Amino acid sequence: MKIQITSDADLIVRSFAYVAKQLAPSVQYEQILGEAERHRSALRLLQRDAFEMAEQGVRRHALTKTESDRMREAAAQAIAQGQQAISRITAQYAPHKQAA
Repeated sequence: MKIQITSDADLIVRSFAYVAKQLAPSVQYEQILGEAERHRSALRLLQRDAFEMAEQGVRRHALTKTESDRMREAAAQAIAQGQQAISRITAQYAPHKQAA
């Protein structure tokens, strides 16, 4: 489960990096910020799905509460890293960076 969440989060970040690079030469910075928000939203949905799967595992007695908590923590960490990566990529295209 952790590997799947991590790889999905990485894919979302790479998707944003590609989109931002394609948009950068020809669009306003606000459009890149809009794309960043869409990709962050995708990360939040991924986190919600991971949390729901962990809860279902507990309800179905397939996971213990401790295992579920570990899964939730791993998902939250992967999502936080993805959001930080999106913020770093977004900062690369900030107007003050392009002028330099």
